[in-house]
Amino acid sequence: MRELEYSVVCREVIEAVGEVTADEEVLIVTDPLMVDIARPLAAASRGLGAPTSIVVKPRLEAHNVEPPSAVAGAMRNADVVFDVGTHDVAHTDARRAASNAGTRFVLMRGITEEVLIDQMDTDYDDLRRVTRAVSAIQTAAESARVRSARGTDLTLDLTGRSGFPIDDGFDAGLVVLPAGKSAITPVEGSAQGTVVVDYSIDSIGRLDEPVELTIDDGRVTAISGGPQAQDLRDLVESKGECARNVAEGPSIGTNSEVSLTGNQATDKKKRGTMHIAIGDNVTLGGEVECDVHLDMTLSEATVTFDGFTVLDAGRFRRQAVIDHAAEL
Repeated sequence: MRELEYSVVCREVIEAVGEVTADEEVLIVTDPLMVDIARPLAAASRGLGAPTSIVVKPRLEAHNVEPPSAVAGAMRNADVVFDVGTHDVAHTDARRAASNAGTRFVLMRGITEEVLIDQMDTDYDDLRRVTRAVSAIQTAAESARVRSARGTDLTLDLTGRSGFPIDDGFDAGLVVLPAGKSAITPVEGSAQGTVVVDYSIDSIGRLDEPVELTIDDGRVTAISGGPQAQDLRDLVESKGECARNVAEGPSIGTNSEVSLTGNQATDKKKRGTMHIAIGDNVTLGGEVECDVHLDMTLSEATVTFDGFTVLDAGRFRRQAVIDHAAEL
């Protein structure tokens, strides 16, 4: 009966976000831990008259691991895919191939019932305005710097790279829910310095103590901290050298309605946060292919693009960002 609590939200996701029509084939991709979220989405899609199928894939070991070939084929043949698995498929060859074939994607990785009920009520017009302003600033910038009181001091070259806004629009062929960030990938080999991650890391969750990354020539060369730092080292080592690539950042959260939960589905979208990622960056316009893409959220960072401050110790300078973007 709990599904009744979010049936209205699921209908909005299907109709307003997914823009599903009755003549489209819809695929809901899930795994055994997320079936309870998939079912009401499928019901809402079928309620529109759209032919809708649910595919239950194995729960993959980590984010952005390639799904089975049968699932990849089904995604490529669908008009719209709603992915509600435990782990993300955004940075996979299967998702990119399907997008190139014309499939629209709504990605809802790791969405819990609580997030679906309580954190999807967003003013999308305002979110779009703010997110695209950040994206314009990122695109225009040649460099960025990230600092924090905990010891973060990172510089990155953004020359020729573009911001990637995640709001509620299908400009890039996909929507990520909850929406609300603008991502960018730095030039490969350019990131230099130290990042002290103070809040959460993909596949690890909320941190008990900060994890420090030493970054030289765009690669993570050392990871230090407590037991969770060892977990991250083990994960990186299991994926090979490509996992050390600084793949994303500084990316900026823009959604004021979501909460910090220890889940990257919300943490990296929270207005006032920023994140970097390591591993694959092809989806964001880079050149490094890897079967992992790990986001890491900082909650109190100061971030500048060509000297202009977007985040000041975790405070998002909303009006200044909008005004500055308008001048570019």
